[in-house]
Amino acid sequence: PNLPDPALIERGIAIYRANYCGSCHVLSVANTRGTFGPPHDAAAIQAELHVALPTYPGSATTAEEYIRESILDPLAFYTPGYEATSHHMPAFTHLPEEDIDALVYLLLHQMGTDD
Repeated sequence: PNLPDPALIERGIAIYRANYCGSCHVLSVANTRGTFGPPHDAAAIQAELHVALPTYPGSATTAEEYIRESILDPLAFYTPGYEATSHHMPAFTHLPEEDIDALVYLLLHQMGTDD
């Protein structure tokens, strides 16, 4: 597999931190320990699993589309086990497209290992 671009990963981490994603999500590479939302250390793998679920109601068909949808329209699908949280994720539609792209890139490269 292609190695991720370190500069794009760093940009994604900066945007992740600046938007307080880590207040709710664990992401080891960003050193965040949130508890209200699903962990992001295996975001790419989880995204692939979610779009394959027969109960998935969203429009994404790939991990990349699912991650983008989760950021822009988080109410499209509740991650199993997080349906009942009182802290549902807000939509981040106010972010510039390049920031969304950086977050998607970052999360697409989280495979559940120390990468």
